[in-house]
Amino acid sequence: MGTHVRTALAASMLLLSSAAVAQGTDYGTQSPQVAPEPPPEQPSLVRRYAVGPRFIIAPGVFIPSSGSAGFTLGIVGGYGFDLGPVILTPGVIAQGSWSSDWSVYSGMGGLRVTLPLGNFGPYIEGGIGYGHVGGPLGYSAGGLALRAGAGFIYFFSPSFALGLGVSYDTITDTPYKSWTIAPTILLAF
Repeated sequence: MGTHVRTALAASMLLLSSAAVAQGTDYGTQSPQVAPEPPPEQPSLVRRYAVGPRFIIAPGVFIPSSGSAGFTLGIVGGYGFDLGPVILTPGVIAQGSWSSDWSVYSGMGGLRVTLPLGNFGPYIEGGIGYGHVGGPLGYSAGGLALRAGAGFIYFFSPSFALGLGVSYDTITDTPYKSWTIAPTILLAF
């Protein structure tokens, strides 16, 4: 019985060693190595900026249809959804505008549609909500606030971009109508 065990062990060693030798010398049956896939393409800078949560503080200049121009300050919050060719950003807008003739406050729900073209991102936007106007001679009234606007942003690097936004605002049932011009300066650290 000892002979059979030794014979079986010897046969197993012979089979294992010949298989190992065959693997080391037979290069034709080995599978070729496949080059690793390249890393996925990074999204454009406009997509990186416009998709996801957004919070913007937007100072600018407003030019009313009557009276003197003044300073405006807006706060915008929203969330950008990447829909392929465009980015849809619903959000909320709170804005105050002041000049020697007008004090205007508005709160709106809005929608921005951005067309990402590499480092360039033109957009259109609209909003609807409530606005209140204080004007000359103690005038004070509120009504439906409407906004329509357009603009762009251009990225020079992932950390620096410039843009410009222009919007038309009105509050129904009041004499208030204005154009707002707001530059965009984006610095990321």
